[in-house]
Amino acid sequence: MIGEGATEGASTCYLSLGANLGKREQTIRLALEEIAHTDGVELAGVSSFYETAPWGVANQPDFINAAAKVYTVLSPMELLRQMQRIEGKLGRVRHEHWGARTMDIDLVHMPGVASDTEELRLPHPYLSERAFVLRPLAQIADSLVIDGKTVRGQLEVCKDAGEVRRAKGSPMDFGLCLIACVDDTWGLGKDGKLLFHLSADLKRFRELTFGHTVILGRKTRMTFPGGKPLEGRRHILLSRSINDAPEHPAGFSVVNSLASLWETLERSPEQERFFVIGGATVYRELLPYCREAEITLVHERREADCFLPRLDMCADFFLQSCQKTQENGVEMEFRSYRRRMWAEA
Repeated sequence: MIGEGATEGASTCYLSLGANLGKREQTIRLALEEIAHTDGVELAGVSSFYETAPWGVANQPDFINAAAKVYTVLSPMELLRQMQRIEGKLGRVRHEHWGARTMDIDLVHMPGVASDTEELRLPHPYLSERAFVLRPLAQIADSLVIDGKTVRGQLEVCKDAGEVRRAKGSPMDFGLCLIACVDDTWGLGKDGKLLFHLSADLKRFRELTFGHTVILGRKTRMTFPGGKPLEGRRHILLSRSINDAPEHPAGFSVVNSLASLWETLERSPEQERFFVIGGATVYRELLPYCREAEITLVHERREADCFLPRLDMCADFFLQSCQKTQENGVEMEFRSYRRRMWAEA
């Protein structure tokens, strides 16, 4: 991970992930979690999963492929080494070129960076020839220009005739929605307490989340009255430490990893909605997988010690709607953000 506020000087890199041995979808999800927890790397976006026929060596199982966007303060070679470390941790053994593998993570493109060594070539030399790389990449970066042409443009003229089918299993399938109340600096809280308690914001929160599932951390639970669950909602508590306690808090389903969270969400009713409600650590961990964000922006500045990444300055999100209101002289905006993803990819 990159320290809070340190992404401004970081480089962007696009990755291609693939697996065709073992539990393919689960392995890619584990790889994404490992990437997000790598020092000097921040996961910024993830594509849907796609199933494709093998490329290069035909006599092997079909692949699940995905694309990811990361910010990094590592050099290209340092980043490559970290991706190879994750491959090894997840069981990859390099035998046959283009052969079957438990996990494959390729550096596809780093804007402004070119490399032509035996170990690392950027942009990836086969990028324009592989539909299974281009299609997931187009979903998260269709207007990205590589070698003078956008990713979508490269996909449209790609001569790879292999079928690329949308597959289930990506965290993006869950349609996570982040919901938060922030001040003008996008501050969330101070000393474990929220900055604001505005009735209009609380009403909106209830209207959005009632009858659905909320995902939260241990500190956010402690801000609930008596630490008890909110009425009319299912609660999933994401905490890596709470499983050490002799008893889980009543009314909360507890998961201690993202892998466990995805498995829990997969067992949910098909029309269920999932809201990420904090705190700051949970927001940062799940933001790369959120398709939507409902933000109450209060036009005041309060002293804060934790902050939400500024979606108004993030190219991966766009402002879909904004409703202005006020309460007792306090002006606020109800903002709805959506992630930029090419729906046709």
